[in-house]
Amino acid sequence: MIAAFFAAVAVVGLAPAGAITVKLPTLGQLEQAARSGDAVELERVAARLGVVRLARIASRGTRAERLAALRAIPLEDDAWAVLPEVAQLGGGADFEVAEAAATCARKIAEGLSPEVADAREIPRDVPEKAARELSALAARAELAPSVRVAALAALGALGTVAPVDIAALEKLLSDEEPQVRRAAAESLDGASAAEPALEKTLAADPVATVAAAAAATLCRDVPPAPVAVPPPAKGKTKKPVASSMPDTLARAAEARAASLAPAARARLRALATDGKVPLADRLDLLGCVRVAAQPADQQLLDKLARRPPESLRRRARSLGGR
Repeated sequence: MIAAFFAAVAVVGLAPAGAITVKLPTLGQLEQAARSGDAVELERVAARLGVVRLARIASRGTRAERLAALRAIPLEDDAWAVLPEVAQLGGGADFEVAEAAATCARKIAEGLSPEVADAREIPRDVPEKAARELSALAARAELAPSVRVAALAALGALGTVAPVDIAALEKLLSDEEPQVRRAAAESLDGASAAEPALEKTLAADPVATVAAAAAATLCRDVPPAPVAVPPPAKGKTKKPVASSMPDTLARAAEARAASLAPAARARLRALATDGKVPLADRLDLLGCVRVAAQPADQQLLDKLARRPPESLRRRARSLGGR
C-alpha cells in the first residue's frame, strides 16, 4: 500500500498534456485547516494528502507544518500504517513537536482493537514495532513527562493488538516522576503478570494519586457482587458447565482482591476517603473493598453510602454499604 502511494505521488504533475492530474492541497492549506479548529476541513485536507505524505511532512516540514500534520494524521483510517514513525518523532528535541507526536501516537493507538486490526488486515509487525518505539520513548527520563505519559497511554491502548514489554512498564512504577508512575500503573490494566508490582505501588507509593491509579487498575474488574460458581454437572456422561468469559474474568478479579495484603487494603481505605484522589479512581478501587471485607471495610462502605458525592454514595451502596 505504501509503495503504491509513493508511486502515485511520483507521477503527479508528469502526466501528458491534456491528461487529468490530481492537485494536492498545499502545505499552507494544511496549516490553515489545523489553525482553524475545523475538524471537518482538516479531515478533508488530510484525506487528500494521505497518511504517508503527512508522515513525511511531520518528519521534514517546518515546525508549523509538522504540528499541522501530526494533528491531521489520526483523522485517517489508515493512520496505523505510520504509527511507528510517529512514535519515533516523540523523541525529538523540539518539545512541542515531540508532545504532538506522542499525542498523535496515543490517538492512533486508541483507535485500534482486535476487531479493527482484523477488519483492516493490519500486519502484525506494524503495531509490534510501534510498541517497541513507544516503550523506548516512555523509558527516556530526559524527555518531558507529558511526552512519556502520552507514550504510556498509547502503550496501554496498543496492548490489545500487540505484545507490550510488561517488565519495562513495571520498572517505570519506580520512576522519579509521579506523572510517569501513574501513567505506568494505568497502562498495566489487564496485565496479570504485573499484579504484584501494582500491589506494591498501591501499598507503598508516597503519592496518593499514583497509589490510587494502581488500586484502580487492580480493582476495576471486580464485580459489585460475588459471581456464582456454576453447579456441577449431573451424571457422568455430561460435560461440566462452562463458565462464560466475563464470569471467568470476574472470578479472577475477586481472587485478586481477596489476596491483597493488609497494607494494601489499609491504603485502599485511606484512598477511598481522600478527596484529592480522582473520583474515577475512588469509584474503581472500591470493588476490592467489598471482597473479603473486614469490619473496617464494612464501616468504610457504610460511611461512604451516607455522604456525597452521589456517584460514590451509589457505588458504596451497590457494594453493600448501608
